[in-house]
Amino acid sequence: MAPTPIISVHDVCKYYGNFTALEGISFDIKPGEIFVLLGPSGCGKSTLLRIIAGLETESKGDVVIDGTDMLGIPANKRPVNMVFQSYAVFPHMSVEANVAYGLKLERLPKAEIKAKVAEALEQVHLSQFSHRMPDQLSGGQRQRVALARALVKRPQVLLLDEPLSALDAKLRDAMRLELVKLQESVGVSFVMVTHDQSEAMAMADRIAVLKDGKLRQLDSPTALYKNPCDQFVADFIGRINMFDVSSHTRNGDAVQFDTKTLGTVTLPASLMPANTRNLAIAVRPERVRVGLEQPAAEMIAVTGTLGDVAFQGDSSLVEIILDGERSITALATEAQAETLMALEIGTQVYANWQPKDMLVLPENASE
Repeated sequence: MAPTPIISVHDVCKYYGNFTALEGISFDIKPGEIFVLLGPSGCGKSTLLRIIAGLETESKGDVVIDGTDMLGIPANKRPVNMVFQSYAVFPHMSVEANVAYGLKLERLPKAEIKAKVAEALEQVHLSQFSHRMPDQLSGGQRQRVALARALVKRPQVLLLDEPLSALDAKLRDAMRLELVKLQESVGVSFVMVTHDQSEAMAMADRIAVLKDGKLRQLDSPTALYKNPCDQFVADFIGRINMFDVSSHTRNGDAVQFDTKTLGTVTLPASLMPANTRNLAIAVRPERVRVGLEQPAAEMIAVTGTLGDVAFQGDSSLVEIILDGERSITALATEAQAETLMALEIGTQVYANWQPKDMLVLPENASE
């Protein structure tokens, strides 16, 4: 039997005059889950988070937290706490005082406050910094102070709005791991907003991808990457080479796709989506192989010239320039990249991949 959702969002809409910020959003969040709202700027993800928090009021629909309808319940009465992008740490208070602030407003006994603050600081590994001021801390440490202040009130859900965007790349990577470990240790559900795909993929149990106020796909990171529902999700989650389809014809268990770049491509009919309007076929760069020899007949192949080879450590991004200056990208291993980098830019090469590695994608699966 599936656990009762800690949060249920049903048919939530948000209108600002004639502008629709959110339209018909529905999903459930499981207890103890890291749930990420992902999408480009302006897609509605922060608005949705603020509606869950009670900082915005939905125009239509329902938000239920731990079995209670939140309609009319103000933010300070909801069993959630929010960590903002800017940390919002009080600069004139010590770490300990910052974390204790919310508990003091509730007029809890001093001994209880002290015990809860000590526990929260230990959870975020800041016990030894309790008497420091915020300007004596690094950006990552200040973020952990904000987390401790949110966790000390023991919310059932922690809401995080772009919590790592103000950090440098190396610290952001470290804080991702810290947040995942923290969530595992405290067991509360995390609902996080981000526009950073790698951040979402690294942290989330499930990801809701939004665009223009609509939910395009809700799935695990692996499912989103391997089985995107449409062209937007495929392009937004990782890198992909996409080819527009001008027409397609089904013949038994196979479908022929006519494309400008690849010519006619035959793929298994099992790859066809339910919506067959405005199709594209696509392949991820790591499935593309690049070489000097003509590939086997069963492979899908294009001829082009070698472009830039961008070194990325144990792998490299390889650009193959096709006729008409259209290019595609392959992901080469360290050994493959060394061979390609020894060639002159402009050398004729073949890019190829297996038919089973292709995706067939509608423009919008929900249409």
